[in-house]
Amino acid sequence: MTEHSGPAPEDIARHYERSHQRIVELVRSLSAEQVATAVVATPGWDVHDVLAHLAGITTDGLSGRITGVPSDEFTGTQVRERKAATVDELVAEWKGNLGQMLDAARAGFVPANLAVDAVTHEQDIRGAVGAPRVPDREAVRFALDVYSSGLRYRVRKAGGPALRVEASDSDFAVDAGDGAPQATLRAGEFDLFRTLSGRRGRDEVLAMDWDGDGTAFLGLLNLFGEVPDYAVND
Repeated sequence: MTEHSGPAPEDIARHYERSHQRIVELVRSLSAEQVATAVVATPGWDVHDVLAHLAGITTDGLSGRITGVPSDEFTGTQVRERKAATVDELVAEWKGNLGQMLDAARAGFVPANLAVDAVTHEQDIRGAVGAPRVPDREAVRFALDVYSSGLRYRVRKAGGPALRVEASDSDFAVDAGDGAPQATLRAGEFDLFRTLSGRRGRDEVLAMDWDGDGTAFLGLLNLFGEVPDYAVND
């Protein structure tokens, strides 16, 4: 079973920087039509909007405007303020902030959520434009480890039955909640990463390999709210 301790600052910085580099390379290769493609994983946003958020979160972070997990209203403002910006302008804003963000991460002032957010949105963009999945399996595992810590908190706080989550393609495993697990969910690391980040719909989740009744945990698996009622697929 995997032990879950807080990610090392250097790991946070490394995964954030690498995801940033991959995203920048990808968005610069896209046509205007692809940049305007709706991103199913982030309803109401297109690829441009996701990039605007990724750039905006660094500007807001360095300006001291972030005091917790950003709300939908907060991230929506980032997107609205940058609607007229070009991809090159958004990339320039993000790249201009990168050095300071990496220094802050290495100094232990940036939570793991920053890198996890980047890797998650990287896959959101890739899925929207039909690009290959995030090619860095270590980054997927990093994000999954962080999301699983949130799952353990949510299940324990709910006070209901315990859940075990296991990867079918690695040694990843986590027990969430107190007592013996009443159900076990098995899937590949990538699908677990997408499930815990709210990127798998109800039918997709229930179609996974379950021992026990998965419906009892649908309200807990998406760390950002309810499991969606629509399919995301990638």
